[in-house]
Amino acid sequence: MVRAAIYASEAPGRWGATSVARQVGCLAGEIARRPGWCHVATYVDCCEAWRVERPGLWRLLGEAPGRIDVVVVDGCARLSVDRRALDALAAHLHAVGVQVAVLRPSAGRRVAKVLANLALADLIGEAAR
Repeated sequence: MVRAAIYASEAPGRWGATSVARQVGCLAGEIARRPGWCHVATYVDCCEAWRVERPGLWRLLGEAPGRIDVVVVDGCARLSVDRRALDALAAHLHAVGVQVAVLRPSAGRRVAKVLANLALADLIGEAAR
């Protein structure tokens, strides 16, 4: 049985509690659809991802060893917007036997589609010149 924890966060004033509730609901549904996965904990922060005061994340890091096998998020920026900090968090979790999984592949497909459309528009613009 894979013990999965959800980490959700949102900056206050953006979407706040509504966004966090949506994230938790979507991620819980994704976990439920995976055979052999069990939702064991949810950690939430309502603050900017660059802030040090993130009690949900610090609680997750403290409770993860031995309790959690995978942390699921709907985007890496929920953990940190700083690449070095994100790498450090992932390395710490990996060192204690916890993997990080982004379970919102539709968001990645939307980004890929936008990038493909921008590249196509650039090619069309070049051809027209």
